[in-house]
Amino acid sequence: MRRREVVLSAALLLLVALAGLSSSLFTDIALSENNEISSGKFDIGISKDGERFYNGLKLFDFSDLMPGDEKTVTFYVKNRGDLEVSRITMTIYVNDLEDGALSPAEKEVDNTTERGELSGYLVITGLSVQHGGTTTDLTEVAGRTLRELDGEEIELFKGSLGEGEVLKIVMRIRFSPEAGNECQTDRVEVDMKINAEQ
Repeated sequence: MRRREVVLSAALLLLVALAGLSSSLFTDIALSENNEISSGKFDIGISKDGERFYNGLKLFDFSDLMPGDEKTVTFYVKNRGDLEVSRITMTIYVNDLEDGALSPAEKEVDNTTERGELSGYLVITGLSVQHGGTTTDLTEVAGRTLRELDGEEIELFKGSLGEGEVLKIVMRIRFSPEAGNECQTDRVEVDMKINAEQ
């Protein structure tokens, strides 16, 4: 009997071993390849007419102004990227120059022959920003001269400027009627830096 138990045990072990070798184990593989992470494009452009936008563009050139003259500068800022713009600022930089020889009338009153005085008499009479159907007047700028605003950051827009959206900016500049002969033959170079933030 003992032998029979041993033979049965051996046969059972053999069957278990064979069953273990012949059993199936299902497997499967799923792949995730060529995954990417990229950044969006953040880009603004400026335009004179709202049609073609550039990174750098001369927006105005006024000559032969007389005291009391007022000029309007209209320009546009477009979100050319695919990321939202939340804030746009403008910083004005001025450089006063004498434009050639002093006139006889200017010589009598101008003691700064290397530097002009014009930016101190060019007054911002209005600055407005249009977005969608809303116009916002920036009253904190009105009444100040270009010289006073030199290097100062002016917040033009705070909100949500989506992809392809455009701001229209209108700035009115008046040559003060109080300007005297010291402004004759002067000129001022005006640079405007438009800065956008995400």
